[in-house]
Amino acid sequence: MKFSDLDEAAGRDETVAERDMHDRHRAVLRAALRAGIAIRDAREEAGLTQTELAARIGIAQSALSRIEAGRANLTLGTLQRVTEALDLPLRLAVGTHDITITAA
Repeated sequence: MKFSDLDEAAGRDETVAERDMHDRHRAVLRAALRAGIAIRDAREEAGLTQTELAARIGIAQSALSRIEAGRANLTLGTLQRVTEALDLPLRLAVGTHDITITAA
């Protein structure tokens, strides 16, 4: 049985509220994975290992691995430290507002 089959079977028994909650959770997981992939790609483009970048931002290599895999709660502070260590701007979009945070 495929995961999609299990997901579909579980969805049949869900209430609308449960389905909405699961959809929000999946959206959060997708966002974390996309952020992790962006960090990994930027790190690789900079020619750094996970160990090197982790040392620059003051976290364990295992924590950076979890971030890149989308399995960590990524804070704005950590994002800032990552982009500063890679000498990249941090760009956020909140509604109609675009914010760019440059390295200090």
